[in-house]
Amino acid sequence: MGLSFKSGKKSIGVEIGTDTVKIVVYGSDGVEKLACERLPENMVREGRVTAPSAMSEFLKKMLKENDIRPGVCSFVLPSQIVIAHHVTMPVMGEQELMINLPFEFRDFIGKDSEKYDYDYSVLSVNDNTMELYAAAVLKDVVEAYYDIFKKAGLTMKIAIPHEMAWINLINQAKNEPKCLCIVDVGHHTTQVDIFCNGNFVMGKSIEIGGALIDDAIASAQKIDPFVARTRKDANMNNVLALDACVEAYNSIAVEIMKVVAYYNYSCEKDSEKLRDIYFCGGSCAIESLRLAILKSTNLTMHNVRRLLDLHDDDSPLPLYCAIAVGAAAQL
Repeated sequence: MGLSFKSGKKSIGVEIGTDTVKIVVYGSDGVEKLACERLPENMVREGRVTAPSAMSEFLKKMLKENDIRPGVCSFVLPSQIVIAHHVTMPVMGEQELMINLPFEFRDFIGKDSEKYDYDYSVLSVNDNTMELYAAAVLKDVVEAYYDIFKKAGLTMKIAIPHEMAWINLINQAKNEPKCLCIVDVGHHTTQVDIFCNGNFVMGKSIEIGGALIDDAIASAQKIDPFVARTRKDANMNNVLALDACVEAYNSIAVEIMKVVAYYNYSCEKDSEKLRDIYFCGGSCAIESLRLAILKSTNLTMHNVRRLLDLHDDDSPLPLYCAIAVGAAAQL
């Protein structure tokens, strides 16, 4: 499925999830096109593509069907392949920083530092120290994605963690709160990220998502989960109102609430406590799930389209594609 909006100078953003591929075109005036297609089962596992040639063909076909001209793209790195954390270091220049940054990951990667690429974002600089949000990713994984894109007609110029893609959107959004939470309910996982003053503060990947709802329907109606997903997407015979589904919504909502509560409890300043939550991910198209999250967190809820300046559109595509827009904005 695809959707067009505005036109202008174009950049392309791509996110490849476990379940879907999102491709967006971002122009000088904003979002121009959004496209999302479901992947064949098991084509991506733990952030790695299991069939690179098939993925290249899938991307090439997706570009053609959505009338997206191949070119330079920015890619959202799957969270499963990224090691990222906050780093405090002495103030230094970029060249010196890139030499010293691998040592900050020694507890995660041991003696294999030369196998990784590193990048960072400066959060703050004090008299003698600076706070960074730094990331490391295996070079061979990045190279594998580069080859996949190249065979599809795309040149991967930038690969960024999902947190940086969100920061791009937050920092360019107008009149949004200083502290906010973004909840992305994917098929297998739910990602909860908290940002304050345009910087990433903390995040948690919860190992449940839309598939939990599929399983609930499958169990209640004694059908295959794949068939259950089809019924869920169409809300066939009001299947989303099943007690089993309500239980699944509440389970997801409670896990989100735990992350929000932990942040607010540890927050020293009342002005930095969370009051706003932005939802995305295909499962958040389900109103009952949104209401369960609202009830559990007691926060003001917003559709992520607000960060894209798409207030008047009713398409579900922004729920899927927002983070890819953040990647495109990096170019």
